[in-house]
Amino acid sequence: MPVPSQRGDARPDRNILLADLSRRLQRIDAPGPGLFSVTLAVPELDDVLLPPPLPDLWSWLRPGDGMALIASGTAYEAVCSSPERVDEVLRDLDWTHLDLESDFDQSGTEPVAFLGHGFGGPDPSCLPPAMVRVPRLLLRRLPDRCELIFSHHGVASASELHALWISEADRLLTALDAVVPSAAPVDLVRLDETPQPDSFRCRVGKATRSIAAGQVEKVVLSRRITVAAPRPFRPERLVRELAARHPSCAIFTVGFGERTLVAASPERLVACTGRRVESYALAGTAPSDPADPFLGGRLLSGAKDRHEHQLVVGWISSALNDLCDDLDVPSEPRRMILGQLEHLWTPISGTLKPGAGLLQAARALHPTPAVAGLPLESARTLLDELGESRSGWYTGAFGWIDRAGDGEMAVVLRCALLDGDRAEIAAGAGIVAASDPEAEFTETELKLRTMLDALRSA
Repeated sequence: MPVPSQRGDARPDRNILLADLSRRLQRIDAPGPGLFSVTLAVPELDDVLLPPPLPDLWSWLRPGDGMALIASGTAYEAVCSSPERVDEVLRDLDWTHLDLESDFDQSGTEPVAFLGHGFGGPDPSCLPPAMVRVPRLLLRRLPDRCELIFSHHGVASASELHALWISEADRLLTALDAVVPSAAPVDLVRLDETPQPDSFRCRVGKATRSIAAGQVEKVVLSRRITVAAPRPFRPERLVRELAARHPSCAIFTVGFGERTLVAASPERLVACTGRRVESYALAGTAPSDPADPFLGGRLLSGAKDRHEHQLVVGWISSALNDLCDDLDVPSEPRRMILGQLEHLWTPISGTLKPGAGLLQAARALHPTPAVAGLPLESARTLLDELGESRSGWYTGAFGWIDRAGDGEMAVVLRCALLDGDRAEIAAGAGIVAASDPEAEFTETELKLRTMLDALRSA
């Protein structure tokens, strides 16, 4: 699949576009002490599908849907002690919004906050437990429109606000004009591995004995490796690789100073539009081989994978049932093919009860049995006993929510935490009674390879 283009041939002159933005922003008065956002339509940028080279990069893409959210700068940020605090922070924001000179209706034009958190418990990477960020400038590209959303938190004069926003627009437009060159693939060196292969196999054996003893039904074990490259990794180049390879995934970046988390997640934790809600049950994995026409059928009929998948379907359905007036749960899973792997996939949707929303659904759903196990508390206890740790927000959640409450969050999977020429990646496997240690190790190697292959060209 060809790599998406970073820029279009008809991109307008940066100075002309800046002058136009400056003229339109002159109409804005000084904001009050809360969070203030302004939306401007910019059809001139509707070719942008990938993030440019920006420091501290935050972005969210669904390439297959023609959707991109690209942030520049920070208007408001909160580091939270837990995912539960995220809801409190957003609820307490005094957020006003003005949509200027828009040629489209008001639905879907609300400003956006990014939000994310880790799996819970100690994080060896020392990332914040949870964060909320409203960018100073957000480029939102949808199939039917493109817009810039300027935001500011706190008191500022009209002239100060205008200068801040035009400076941020200049920075973003300059980055969008920069060419991100392709790079020849390089060899990666494995520097560290936690746990070691034999230790992982041993953990799988202990987990299946715990399942046989009735302690848990399922538990998810992971492996984490650190690799080095002969050159620094570039987040925007890795995003381009992932977008070309996995356009149906949610592809996102989360900047933490010198480090950047990049992921291509196939697992939708929750998405809300109005009162409609959707979540993916994604569990059961096999290699994908176009030369083997019967492979998909074996995945759909395999007892071990079907059992693992059905545990996740039942749990998600139960969690959403408490929040929904109605729920649609397909009776049979589908196959989701992602490069060298395919998974059993059941999309579950419903209509939220009045008062319920994206953040309530996310709290009810995370962590799912696909990344933790069942029963949840017993699985987390067993994970602690086995020495399991999750690093760099792996199996946490990341996404966006607009001021009206619509948005989407994905489970942080198929991810890499980039730090110069080093990258930390992780992969897991769901362990059930029929699990074989060697087969589960092979599954994690296949999942790791998804990111390793992309990193070689990043």
